[in-house]
Amino acid sequence: MEDGKLSFTSPKNQKSFLENRKLGSAFIRSLAKDVLAKKELNNLNEDFVIEKLDAFLEKHKELEKKIKLELEKKTYKQFQRSKDHELIIKKVRAELREIYGVFILDDYKKRHELLEKLKKEPSLENHNKILELHKSSKERLPYYGIAYKKIFGMTGVPKKVVDLACGLNPISHPYLGCSPGYLACDLAEKDLEFIQEYFGLRKIKGKTERIDLVQEVKRLTKITKDSDLVFLFKTLDSLESVKWNISSELLENISSKFIVVSFASKSLGGKKIIRKERRAWFERLLARKSLAFQSFEIPGEVFYIIKNKN
Repeated sequence: MEDGKLSFTSPKNQKSFLENRKLGSAFIRSLAKDVLAKKELNNLNEDFVIEKLDAFLEKHKELEKKIKLELEKKTYKQFQRSKDHELIIKKVRAELREIYGVFILDDYKKRHELLEKLKKEPSLENHNKILELHKSSKERLPYYGIAYKKIFGMTGVPKKVVDLACGLNPISHPYLGCSPGYLACDLAEKDLEFIQEYFGLRKIKGKTERIDLVQEVKRLTKITKDSDLVFLFKTLDSLESVKWNISSELLENISSKFIVVSFASKSLGGKKIIRKERRAWFERLLARKSLAFQSFEIPGEVFYIIKNKN
């Protein structure tokens, strides 16, 4: 720790915090609940947050020792008012926000109410109301039909799609123009339960699977096996901020015929244009891996359609 700046990396051969940590399960669960008190993060699984806290304190063992000594004299409520508590919560939330919370809009809690409306009236308008609850799908909403038509024009009509870091993108199913088998993958179990409910409601051949793309990248080979197409929309920039060069690992482990990666071409606020040079690193990565690609843009987003070698 230097000048209050803490880095975040996950330890190798990580073991359960609850089994191995000196600070104890009651403490870590209380800490996880404090992290999840942030509205934009409260759909995340508590055990997942515990893993992130474990990795954080594994990296900062001196801080952990200091906290242990503090807790011999203080209650948890007293610890909550300390700078150490503030620092841990701030740093762990920052990573979780980067990979998840930044995309959650204020009305996200209305999704179940809107799904009930969709159940009664399965209109495109009611689909759109759900898609508007997530930043990525909201921005893409006016162009879904165009984007899928262009993608499938390059890849062919898929029989099986895997949607990684899917958010609410599976709700765009009516815009696909086809009915492939669909596997939706994301971090938050509550979100995946919602997607599975939607699949059941619409009688879509769809399943869900929880995966942490940073920690469980090796699982992708099995998850994407026999798939025609993997969607990885507006995800890599966030993952790279958590783990440098994770994009290379992802490409190595995805085994579908095609991979569709997209990047925002505007800032999150929508006011600043992200120049093409900002994506040059990705094109260099594809060149190093000898992966052929085509690209196209819609307002606010650029897509890369990559022919996989696997």
